[in-house]
Amino acid sequence: MVRILHSADWQMGLRARHVAQVASAVREARLEAARNVIQAANSHQVDAVVLAGDIFEDNLVEDRLVHQVVAVLEGARAPVFVLPGNHDALTPDAVYHRASWKQRPAHVRMLDGDAPVPIPGTAAVLLAAPLRQKKGMKDPTGEWRARADVDAIRVGVAHGSLRIEGKHALDDFPIALDAVARVGLDYLALGHWHGQYVHEERTAYAGAHETTKFGEDGSGQALLVEIASRGHVPRLTPVPTGSLVWRTLELDLGQDPEREAARVLGLMKDAAQPARTLLRIRTTGASSDAATPVVDRLKEGLLGRAFLHVSVERRDIPKAEVEGRLAEVVASSSLVASLLEELSRPLSPGLVDASEAGRIAARCLLSELVMEAWR
Repeated sequence: MVRILHSADWQMGLRARHVAQVASAVREARLEAARNVIQAANSHQVDAVVLAGDIFEDNLVEDRLVHQVVAVLEGARAPVFVLPGNHDALTPDAVYHRASWKQRPAHVRMLDGDAPVPIPGTAAVLLAAPLRQKKGMKDPTGEWRARADVDAIRVGVAHGSLRIEGKHALDDFPIALDAVARVGLDYLALGHWHGQYVHEERTAYAGAHETTKFGEDGSGQALLVEIASRGHVPRLTPVPTGSLVWRTLELDLGQDPEREAARVLGLMKDAAQPARTLLRIRTTGASSDAATPVVDRLKEGLLGRAFLHVSVERRDIPKAEVEGRLAEVVASSSLVASLLEELSRPLSPGLVDASEAGRIAARCLLSELVMEAWR
């Protein structure tokens, strides 16, 4: 058996402009999460740590940060294999050519060549596809067939996007869905997507070790990969590594704003680690002028509870704007005018005749037009 801890997309040195006021705390959290990855590798007694690209945000990061990352990797008891991704591509000015990186310990190894790389003490080899540019339209795994004829557990390591419709761009190093079958891999360790994702048992993205932004589902994890022998389906176990919580809360301003704000405050009353939690309040609904001070007080109330970051994303629509849109629809539509005229007649009590049924249908249609005006 071979046991690997698969991680990727550390992006050390992340600018974090989207949360600029706490950017330094977010960057420090990424370093802490990196330590969590190495601690998890040690506790699971893995044979190797595989980092599938984008360990650094770019090739312009400071040497001080490079030394910090090397110090973290030095703590690994197993060999650490590092693949250059698109953020830290193996260009002439790559961070991996610097003296600060070259001072790393011997067990931290680069996956920067073409030959299969044995994992010491196991019957497994790594087939790597290091990137040498920021963008590319070529499948980085395309050359593996010619060098994959080895009698060992085969683990591919690449950085790019699986060719799943709607989930990749043409210049995003598209990776063929048959890469595993084409090369006869036992497992394909990928980086580039920040959410953990498993494709057909043998291919997986570990996800970013620490969440990068709001809405990044499946991040803050690594993957423990256990392969019993050549040809066996790997056993994949998610391993939590993240140190911050990124949470989005909906605030419906079409309801009673005060009551909605109290509901949100109640939800976060017993938050486990507010100082390590970033909150995004997303407003919805048709709002009145009275909603803005309520939203402002809610934000201040949450900040007063020592949450690391609180932002408000206004997606509500002022009622005056909704009414204006509806007026435009009415003015431009003879159908709506006819509906309004029909609806001005009261419904008769008792049984509903054909005419009244038509007016009920008209009400439903007008309701749909109102909703369309709102959208």
